[in-house]
Amino acid sequence: MTKITFLGGCRQVGASAVLVEQGGARIVMDYGTAFNGTQRVPLPTSTRNLTSVLTHAHLDHSGNLPMIAGSQTHSVPMYTTKLTKELVRLLLDDMIRIGGDSLAFERTEVKNLLKNTQTRTYNESFQVHPKMRVTLHDAGHIPGSASILVETEANGNGAARIFYTGDLNTTNTQLVKGAPNPRQLGDLDVVIVESTYALENHPSRKNTEKEFVKNVRKTLENGGTALIPAFAVGRSQEVLTVLAQHRHQGLDYPIFLDGMARKVTRLMQGQSKSFSGGEKFNKAVQQATFIRKHSDREAATKDPAIIIAPAGMLKGGAAQRYMKDIAADAHSTVFLVGKQLPGTPGAELLHQRQFRTKTDNGKPSIVPVKAQVESYNFSCHVDRQDVINFLRQTRGNPKILTMHGDAAACESLAQTIRNRFGFDAVAATSGQTVTIN
Repeated sequence: MTKITFLGGCRQVGASAVLVEQGGARIVMDYGTAFNGTQRVPLPTSTRNLTSVLTHAHLDHSGNLPMIAGSQTHSVPMYTTKLTKELVRLLLDDMIRIGGDSLAFERTEVKNLLKNTQTRTYNESFQVHPKMRVTLHDAGHIPGSASILVETEANGNGAARIFYTGDLNTTNTQLVKGAPNPRQLGDLDVVIVESTYALENHPSRKNTEKEFVKNVRKTLENGGTALIPAFAVGRSQEVLTVLAQHRHQGLDYPIFLDGMARKVTRLMQGQSKSFSGGEKFNKAVQQATFIRKHSDREAATKDPAIIIAPAGMLKGGAAQRYMKDIAADAHSTVFLVGKQLPGTPGAELLHQRQFRTKTDNGKPSIVPVKAQVESYNFSCHVDRQDVINFLRQTRGNPKILTMHGDAAACESLAQTIRNRFGFDAVAATSGQTVTIN
């Protein structure tokens, strides 16, 4: 008998964590965090006989791993890809720098986590326990991201094949190829699938890039600054590569890279052979200028230029600094290239054309924005049609468990799968245990 317990990430985005147990063997897939005013953590779990496997470095999947895999008293091995391990090192270090005493772990736990981490390549099957075998498959989300196949071995009865998608993307981007057809996985008993965009369909990637480049060029030709607030891991590098691919279309202007995106970019450069768009990415990096000091930031907005800087939702980061410089300039444009969650400065900018910041003496201030504001969907998640197509191609008669989306998205996807394919599909809840006989 195999048990699956959802520790977090259900009917919400953030704090993803799923526990699989079979005959004494225990695997936790992801153990992330979520920020919504206060930090949210997954449900606790014992470290006894525990192995952790990580899909990718984004903090909603990795941000609380030091709590279980960084213990000084109980050594918990962790498995992931090489690139993800290095990105985790970078992001957790930054998380501690910003979060400080508010976190439930310190640098010692992060050091132990990385010491306990073993890296694996895609499609490499490995035994984590006599009763459990794991294989990482390319998830197409960001460089280094993986989906996880867990195979429990028969012990009288109760063997199961469980596929956890993590964050999944089946569309090719400038950085990575979309996730492969799930038919290659063979018959599955359970699929745990993300539902982030299960209520909408994305526009054509090709058309999105075309429109984005056209309007960046228009801003530059009008003498303005094109500010692109972008997530440091994945989105900044993709946007940089998109722009470099179109340099011949009137985008021969300086491109500046700032904030955490600089460190992530350098790290990805060192492992560019591990993802499909690595060669194009390396060429793009050669065309960018890395901001190194305060005077560089001042110079970047004096003449028409492109600036890529975190944070993607303008919650802190170097992008806030540039917003202060261009807010009053009607010739400049802020290009939002990621989802702006309600309550974030990015959402307020997009819908109210104002920017919430602080004065030099630290007092809150609301600045009206005369710069243009545009939004583009560069999502690296499956949309509604993509996830339906993905599940249509799975083999066997799997139980489908939806998570990593708001309640409406998770429930809608489960209902659609029940109605279209006749699968047993349920929107999981935190604390729920599902038994596979």
